[in-house]
Amino acid sequence: MQPAATFKRWRYSLTFRVIAFGVVMVLMGGAMRYAATSVVLTEGLLETVGAQQTSLANYVAQDIDGKIGARQKLLEQLAREIPLALLDRPQPLEAWLEERHKLVPLFSLGLVVVAVDGKSAIADYPRLGGRRSLDFNDRDWFIAARDTGHFSIGKPTLGRAAYQGVVQMAVPVKDSNGNVTAVLMGVTALSMPGFLDNIESHTIGRTGSLLLFSPRDEIIVTATEANLRLQPTPRPGVNRLHDQAMAGWRGSGITVNAYGVENLAAFASVPNANWVVVARMPTEEVLSAATALLRANFRSSIVAAMVLIGVLVVLLNYLFRPLKHSAQQMRAMADGSAPLGQLPVVRNDEVGDVVASFNALVKKLQDSEIQLADLAHNDPLTGLPNRRSVMTRVPQMVALAERQGSRLAVLFIDLDGFKRVNDSHGHKMGDQLLQQVARRLSEEVRQSDLVGRIGGDEFLLLITDCQDQASIGAIAQKIIHKLSEPYTADGIELHIGASIGIAMFPEHALEVETLIALADAAMYQVKRGGRNGFHFSG
Repeated sequence: MQPAATFKRWRYSLTFRVIAFGVVMVLMGGAMRYAATSVVLTEGLLETVGAQQTSLANYVAQDIDGKIGARQKLLEQLAREIPLALLDRPQPLEAWLEERHKLVPLFSLGLVVVAVDGKSAIADYPRLGGRRSLDFNDRDWFIAARDTGHFSIGKPTLGRAAYQGVVQMAVPVKDSNGNVTAVLMGVTALSMPGFLDNIESHTIGRTGSLLLFSPRDEIIVTATEANLRLQPTPRPGVNRLHDQAMAGWRGSGITVNAYGVENLAAFASVPNANWVVVARMPTEEVLSAATALLRANFRSSIVAAMVLIGVLVVLLNYLFRPLKHSAQQMRAMADGSAPLGQLPVVRNDEVGDVVASFNALVKKLQDSEIQLADLAHNDPLTGLPNRRSVMTRVPQMVALAERQGSRLAVLFIDLDGFKRVNDSHGHKMGDQLLQQVARRLSEEVRQSDLVGRIGGDEFLLLITDCQDQASIGAIAQKIIHKLSEPYTADGIELHIGASIGIAMFPEHALEVETLIALADAAMYQVKRGGRNGFHFSG
């Protein structure tokens, strides 16, 4: 038979059709899976990261708002207490300012009492060269405090006497009749430690950042990127979400910044200053995991199609071999080269085999589902609840504590020295160490408490029905002592420690995400303070 005729016959064969159908189904399934997975992953990641960005922006905004509120209260208290007789006596007034500033040093560049005519300063502490002789009549904070009689915050700017980025806050000094007799001003450097350092030193992911801007003054107060600090805000029309935020909108969404980079950004207000915190991250970084998964999915579909072709060629030849043999016998009987007779039954009761195989398959699928459900809620290495399970159960325990009026403690535990063990002895020994840590933690908690592994060498412990911080501190110290005891793996003695950050419900926060974030931040305080200890939030 000619090759062309052979190919034509094979092309119309059942084997070819089954193989072609299988390949098409695999490719179509891969394409549909790719499309569906792309939508689900993209929307899910954007929603999850957007919620995290919003939570972070709100946390930073609340922190800054509290710091500004504390400075406002201090200025208002000092304005009420300042002896009016000292307004004509600069040296005693300076001594009075020095005493108050040393007691509560919230203003890094000092306190200044400005004459009501604004032409000079009566006294300041600490003294900055030339500050007393400055004219303040063109300062927005001075005009607002003097004319409105209320607290005011000036436009963040480069200080005329300090020669660095500053923000001025001012309150009027009034006599017994309510008349403004002077203006008390406090100056804080924007780079002052403990003021805006959450913005300047904080990055989100690999390339994300924070930014603080003033809609009123149309200026960027500070940002993670040093080149943006004290720069004008983007012009209208450059950044859609920024324009909405300037008009009062708060929330999260996707926008394109002035450099043409698409970002997922969240906006939160700082009410006391009428400022806005922005937490932003390029969507390319947000969706990087989804992109990698989709590419792997596409490659797996191609590989699956190629494997399927090979498997079907072998399998169908095997399955159709009895049928081909029977067809040859029938053809021989038809042309008379073989006597008529019964064809042998090669396989008996295929339906029964199919049913039995189907039942076996169902049993296997059920077993697989049980295993998958266990993997979805428990860490396969330690057997502890995983991050997903912990994040599902913690809100329930917090809600129960709120209904019962009880207290909870969230302990964020990070192992000290675990990376050294991994690097020195390998991941296998590191895994054994994590399993021993999990057992020790499980032995230290009650049945009503929750301990879970949330990733790497990080564990989360939720203690219910707490008494006070002293008792929780004792538990934390006990855990540190327990985890610091020697471990033995493959005959080798290992030593690690633990840093624990603690946040209390309801003292420190009411929301689950905030509690965990505060405990995480407190843990890093321990890391920075020398490790192998504990620290309460706040």
